[in-house]
Amino acid sequence: MRTLLTGECHADNLFTLVDPTRFSEIEFEAEVHKALNCLMPNYWCRVFAGSFVHEGVRKMSDLVMVHRDLSHWIVIEVEIAGHSLDGHVLPQVRCLRFGEPADTCIASLMNAFPEFSEHQAKSFLAHVPRSAMVIANVRDPIWLHALRGLDTELLTVSIYEGSDGRRAYELEGKVSVRQESLGFAQFSAVYKSIKVPKKCKLPTGLIQIEDQFGNVGDWTVTEDEDTFWLTKNRGPALLPHNGYVQLIRNLDGRISLRPSTGS
Repeated sequence: MRTLLTGECHADNLFTLVDPTRFSEIEFEAEVHKALNCLMPNYWCRVFAGSFVHEGVRKMSDLVMVHRDLSHWIVIEVEIAGHSLDGHVLPQVRCLRFGEPADTCIASLMNAFPEFSEHQAKSFLAHVPRSAMVIANVRDPIWLHALRGLDTELLTVSIYEGSDGRRAYELEGKVSVRQESLGFAQFSAVYKSIKVPKKCKLPTGLIQIEDQFGNVGDWTVTEDEDTFWLTKNRGPALLPHNGYVQLIRNLDGRISLRPSTGS
């Protein structure tokens, strides 16, 4: 029996693990939603019923976590032990991880975030890096291994209950950010540099950037009061004057740029 003690040694501060098979999937999803909003403070966690299409197959997500700096987002599939891994879980996750957002994602994003306009929702779906995650009630090593093959994390939420009915939650697993958007910037042919807003998380000095053709070059980051300036050390940047680029940071810290039609 797993028991948690919170605070002073007192019967009211003891929480015992609830049988994870006690909850239906809908009930467990509600508990996960509640737990993530507390245990993942850097994210907004919302209900998200958007669909994704992959190889002609359409699947719907359960929840979404959006980082509070809008640099990346994670679609979440909530699963309970007993569901078929090969027949249900993997096809669902494959679609969420690699599929294209359907139009329902626009409405779902606007429902989850009323402050988003339709234009902002479309721009978010088109430009902000997405990953997928499964949250289950039991941590199964077979599921863990299979999901890693789909570049998808498995987290577990365990629910504990006190004698007075209060609940406590345990989150096991790690959120790995595959890609994050550092924001949009504008290239100036006059200064031969990319003008980057200070809100972008860039180091100053020499960095390497992968361009839109997959070539890696040396760039120098300098700063003034409210702007970073990114200047290629050798050769032209091959970007149009006043054109916009999106800066992306990958899991390994590598930065790449993508030309964009707007911000």
